[in-house]
Amino acid sequence: MLKISRESEINLINVLIDHDIISGKDLPNIKKVSSEGNKSQIDAVFELKLTDEVKILDVLVKEQNLEVVDLSKVNITDDIKTVLPSNYINMNFVAPFKVDGKTLHIAIPDSSKLGLMRNLKAITKKNIELHAAKVSQISEFIEKLLNESGDVTTATIRKENKDNREKTKTFESELGDVGEVLEKAPEEDIEAIENESEVIKFSTAVVAEAIKLGVSDIHIEPYRFNSRVRYRVDGMLSVQDHYTKFLHDNYGAVVTRFKIMGKLDIAERRLPQDGAINFKIEGKVVDLRLSMLPTANNERIVMRVLNKDAGDITLEQLNFDETDLKILRKNIHSTQGLILVTGPTGSGKTTTLYSILKEVSKPHLNILTAEDPVEYELDGVAQVQIKDDIGYSFSTALRSFLRQDPEIILIGEMRDKETVDIGLKAALTGHLVFSTLHTNDAPSTITRLQNMGTPDYLISAACSLILAQRLARKTCTDCRVPDDDVNPKVLTDIGFTPELASRVKATKGKGCPKCKNSGYKGRMGIYEILNVTKPIKEAILKKATTPELKAIAIKEGFQTMQEMGKKMIASGDLNFREFERVLSSS
Repeated sequence: MLKISRESEINLINVLIDHDIISGKDLPNIKKVSSEGNKSQIDAVFELKLTDEVKILDVLVKEQNLEVVDLSKVNITDDIKTVLPSNYINMNFVAPFKVDGKTLHIAIPDSSKLGLMRNLKAITKKNIELHAAKVSQISEFIEKLLNESGDVTTATIRKENKDNREKTKTFESELGDVGEVLEKAPEEDIEAIENESEVIKFSTAVVAEAIKLGVSDIHIEPYRFNSRVRYRVDGMLSVQDHYTKFLHDNYGAVVTRFKIMGKLDIAERRLPQDGAINFKIEGKVVDLRLSMLPTANNERIVMRVLNKDAGDITLEQLNFDETDLKILRKNIHSTQGLILVTGPTGSGKTTTLYSILKEVSKPHLNILTAEDPVEYELDGVAQVQIKDDIGYSFSTALRSFLRQDPEIILIGEMRDKETVDIGLKAALTGHLVFSTLHTNDAPSTITRLQNMGTPDYLISAACSLILAQRLARKTCTDCRVPDDDVNPKVLTDIGFTPELASRVKATKGKGCPKCKNSGYKGRMGIYEILNVTKPIKEAILKKATTPELKAIAIKEGFQTMQEMGKKMIASGDLNFREFERVLSSS
C-alpha cells in the first residue's frame, strides 16, 4: 500500500485527469474504493485497473524526456539523509537519491513535481537533476529514508478517514503529536484535504462559464472573511456570488488546482508566478494567461482569456469613421514608415493590430511579429514570443528581425528608448513598422517619444500615422429609452454647439434580460487618427507642444476621440455616463 501525502495524491490525480488517463466520472468510484479499503486514491486507481504505474511512468518519460531510475537498487548514503527536511520530502513525495558534487539527483512520480525545481534549488543550494521513478518505489524509498534518518514516520498524518471533515480534524490534531519531529507544521493547506473532485469541477466551471460569457479576465481573490470570483465583461468587473461559498471553504485547494493546470511551482507561495493554461471546451482549445500574486491572506489569481477571434475581425467591423478608415488604409499599404497604436491596457490595441496585419498579409510579403504574449496565430505571419526572463526582449527581437529580410515588422510594445530608436531607423530603411505605446491621445504620443530622448528628426521622418483608441460599452439596442437627465446644458458642457445640443436626444439602457439588466451590450471602438502630414512634421522639428500639434492637426482634418464620442451620443449608441467614464480623462 502506498504511503503518499494528501497534497501529492491530489496532484497526481489531477495529472491523470489532465492527460485523459482517468476522467471526472471515475472519481466517485476511486473515492469509494479508497475509503472502504483505508488506502490512498492512487492505490484505488490501480485496483480499479484504470491505469498502472508503468503507464504513469511512461507518460512522464515521454512528456519530459527524463531518465528512469530503479530506486530499489539505490543505497541510502549519509549525505542523502540530511539534504532535504524530512517533512518536505514526505509532503511533496519526492525522493532525493544521489548527491554528485554540486548536483542533487531527485526521483519524481509525475509532472506536477516539475514546479518544485526552483524551490528545491533554493533549499538545497544545489543544481537539481530530475529522474522518473515508479510511484511504489518512491513510496518505499521515502519510508526507508525517513526510518534510516531516525525520524518518526508520519503515518498518522497519512491515515485516511471516511469522512473528509473528520479527516481534516485528525490531520490538525496529529500535527501536534509529531510537532517536535517536524521543525514546524508543514505548509500544506488544510483546504487541500477537501473533496478534490469538487475542486476540479469548480475550477473547470469557473473557466468554462467565463468563456461562454465572453469574459476577458477572471479574478479569484482571497480576503480574511470571504473570497470571491469576479469576471470582467465589456471592461467592467462583476462579482459571481454563486461561487463565493465553495471558493472560501476550499481556497487553498483551488489555488493548487490552477497551479497544476498552469504548470507552476505548487510549493512556492511567497513569490508571484506567471503561467499559461490550455483549456478545452466543447472541442475548442482556449488559451489562458495565468498570474499568481501572494497577498496577506493567500495567493490571488488573475487569468486573461486570450481572444483567439481577434484575428478574424476586419477593419470595417472596428467602427472607424469613413474618412479615418481611408487614411488608415493608405498608410498601412505603404512600403515604409512607423504606425503607432496607443491607448491604455484593455483598449483593444491588439485587436486593431491583428485586423491590420490580416488585411496587409500577402504571399509576397515577409511579416514578422514580436509579441508578449502571442494571442492569436495568423496565417502567413512569423510570430515570436518575447521572453524577458532569458533576455529576449523587444529590442533584441527587433535586431534579429532586421536580419530576416522583412517588409513588415510588428513590435508588441515600445517600452524603452532602445526599441524606439531601432524601430524608427527600421521605418526609415524600407520597412513598415507597427507598434504600441501607452499614451492618452494621438498628439501626446509625439511628445512622449521626445521625452524618451528620441531625436526630433527621427520622429519627424519616420512616423507616418498615430492611432489612439478606447473601448466603450454600447447602449443596449433592445431597451434604449430617452435619458431625461441629459439636458442641452449638460451636452454643451462637453462641447456640443447650443444648436446641436437642443436637437440631440441622448439615450440610456433601462435594463432588460438580453443585457442582464445592465443597460449595455457589447463594446465599440472610439478612435482618433493623426496623419503625420508635412505641417505636423515641420512642427515636430520646431519642438511644438502637444496643444500646438493638436491645433495644427485639427486644421489638417484631425477628429479627436471626443468628437467621435459626441457623434455616438447623438446616434444613441453611446450613453452620456459612458462618454464621461471613457473619455473625460483623455
